[in-house]
Amino acid sequence: MPRKTLNAFLMRELAASPGVQRLVVGFSGGLDSTVLLQALAREASAFALPVLAVHVHHGLSPNADAWARHAQSQCDALGIPLQICRVQIAPQGSVEAAARAARRAAFAGVLKAGDALLLAQHQDDQAETLLFRLLRGAGVRGLAAMAEVSRFPLDEKSYVPQWRPLLGVSRAQLEQWAQAEDLHWIEDESNADSRYARNFLRNEALPLLRTRWPGAAETLAATAARLREADGLLTELARELASQAVDAQQRLHIPQVLALSPAKQRLLLRYWLQEQDFLAPDEAMLDRIREEVIPAREDAAPLLQWESAEIRRYREQLYAMRPLSVLPENWEQAWSGEQDLLLPDGRLLRLDSAPENLRVTYRRGGERLQVGGLSRELKTLFQENAVPPWERERLPLVWRGSELLVVAGMDWRLREDAPVLHLLSLEREREQ
Repeated sequence: MPRKTLNAFLMRELAASPGVQRLVVGFSGGLDSTVLLQALAREASAFALPVLAVHVHHGLSPNADAWARHAQSQCDALGIPLQICRVQIAPQGSVEAAARAARRAAFAGVLKAGDALLLAQHQDDQAETLLFRLLRGAGVRGLAAMAEVSRFPLDEKSYVPQWRPLLGVSRAQLEQWAQAEDLHWIEDESNADSRYARNFLRNEALPLLRTRWPGAAETLAATAARLREADGLLTELARELASQAVDAQQRLHIPQVLALSPAKQRLLLRYWLQEQDFLAPDEAMLDRIREEVIPAREDAAPLLQWESAEIRRYREQLYAMRPLSVLPENWEQAWSGEQDLLLPDGRLLRLDSAPENLRVTYRRGGERLQVGGLSRELKTLFQENAVPPWERERLPLVWRGSELLVVAGMDWRLREDAPVLHLLSLEREREQ
């Protein structure tokens, strides 16, 4: 059954992802990954794709070296190359969470464009994940648990397909198939330690549920699938709401938000933040955004922070951003423009016109700029152009002697001899 399931899965997903050129399998040497690798070894030739197995050596068990040798011998017998990744687990905090993070980092170090990552989670794992997240108070997206098809990020802008082809197969079915094929696998002794939350669910809670409801794991996995469908519908709704409330600069317009019910406001806020790759805040923080930031006075400057994100408001718009760094006081730099200038906030200033002797500062107050033949105060120009207060202090001012020539990042009509500049983020520069 696992082999037929895998064959059907690969036929469907490879047709949908023609760019996949290599299959990378997470191979711990346990039952589920052993079945996946064995089945894949028999099916891969039909798809003419190379296979690479990746074994993550956590070093947490005295048997870790023996497991790595077992993984190597299994791969040698199958003719599949194996890459062993040795990782270090931070001694503080949750060992489970640290091991998962280290495993993901190891996979990210191996994967490249054109790969697909195959993981061996099965139906019982799905049921366990649903219970675990339910007890942690997760919402619909969290309760949807694991997806058969998802994305594994390589960096902030690229990803490879992540496939879990065995989610519809129970552990009992995997074990039955493995025994019929005379397969050998390792048993991680830590799996018996019910002090860990997931092990408690696996070893204590699910077996007890099965004494009353024999099909508990199958039912829970089916529930997760229905919740995933519901999450997809909510995402469609959130996308429609965002099309009316979010502009091209990813600013959220407050009047459109206020026209929505509280539930739709929370849905839109989560979607808006997730689309910008911010870690979603908890319900309490979402309510603070709704109750403190959105209804704040127009002249107020509310700010909320969590993890690596912050929310600010200016006029009728919300802004989500990374926390701003503190700029050095009275910073000034002479600049010829022959090379890009690295600014204190990490951005780059580039001169696209002829090099000349310039100096660059940040705003200190009282500056004036020649715009359209008139001398204008920067403060007035910023207000007229709706530049948020926190950005005003971070826009580089470019001077020739004592004369302010241009404010980098502002597309104002200036005098003809003003230098042509570009203000770039380091991420944009790397893309170029």
